[in-house]
Amino acid sequence: MKNIVLKMVVAAYFFFYPSFIWAQEETNNPDKKGINIANIVKMSGNWFMAYRDGIAQTQADQDVLATNNHESAFVLKRSYITLKKDLDDVFSVRYTMDLTIDRDGEDAGNIETRLKYLYVKTKPRINSKVFTGLWIQVGMVHTPWLDYEQKINTYRVQDNMFIERNKIFNSADFGITVNGNIGPKMDEAFLKKVKSPLTGKYLSYAFGLYNGGGYSGAENNNNKLIAGRLSYRPFPSKIPELQISGYFNTGKGNSAERPDFNQVLGFLAYTGQQLTLTAQTHEGTGDFRATYTDENNPKIALKNYGYSFFGEYKFKKSPFAIWGRYDNFTVKDITDNNTKRYIGGLTYKINNYLRMVFNVEHSNKINTKDDIYEVNLEVAF
Repeated sequence: MKNIVLKMVVAAYFFFYPSFIWAQEETNNPDKKGINIANIVKMSGNWFMAYRDGIAQTQADQDVLATNNHESAFVLKRSYITLKKDLDDVFSVRYTMDLTIDRDGEDAGNIETRLKYLYVKTKPRINSKVFTGLWIQVGMVHTPWLDYEQKINTYRVQDNMFIERNKIFNSADFGITVNGNIGPKMDEAFLKKVKSPLTGKYLSYAFGLYNGGGYSGAENNNNKLIAGRLSYRPFPSKIPELQISGYFNTGKGNSAERPDFNQVLGFLAYTGQQLTLTAQTHEGTGDFRATYTDENNPKIALKNYGYSFFGEYKFKKSPFAIWGRYDNFTVKDITDNNTKRYIGGLTYKINNYLRMVFNVEHSNKINTKDDIYEVNLEVAF
């Protein structure tokens, strides 16, 4: 334990000391990230780098449910490079490259590249006061939920969101996504101040049709997954920060055996300028990769359920914030089927492009207790 603390202190020193020097150089244009290359294409990036000591991080698209491998190292968690191009006033395209560490085979330790997003986006010109803000993505696209949640809980740098961390589904897939509002758009001044992902004054929606295996999974059957989100702002004039959302998946798990994959999720969020609070509950059968199945009959999907709470408080006129999260997830009819996670941390915003996140995570299963200590550097430009 003493060695771990010493390593964390040293890592924090090298990360945080330069940040106090650079903090005064913050740009006055926080919303204008990205590099305009010769007025032809816009490039942006999002990198997650860390020093971590604890159980090795696993992703939702990995086949293993858990790993007990311990690591104490500087690591590259994720590195995204995005290119966007407006073709005209209606059509645009996006290409996002995902760089991560190869952990398997003879190439373990090398940087591997794969696609995260590759789509055509259209904003149809519809003259309607009821259906506003409509856009459609076709290709390797955002699925309706995680992009929405990650704009509220911005700590993807630490690890996946609750539902992806427990391998129910991930953030992108091959298919089509439709997104928009029902009713007018919320005031621009409010949206800019709190950066709310719910742009509709009353209702917003997203739904789509997908292969079902996620952006890194080949299509292993002919079934398609239907998913959708509906979000509601009940008091847009008095409490515009309050949002209520529901989400569903229905289809089959991505395997030749085609086990059921059905899920419902409820979500309550308060997105204030300083305080953010969320609560969600999940109940379903199976998962997108057909992992949660009966060990004797892979055609039978197992029921699973759970809930998660998240909170963040940003200190006024300060670059510091504190945050925490609690997850509880259970899969029925398998050994060691309940996982509880306690996650908390301190954040220091260096400027609008750099953020330091120090966090501790404690995971508690029936027969296992694991601790993870991290110093994260998030780069977004």
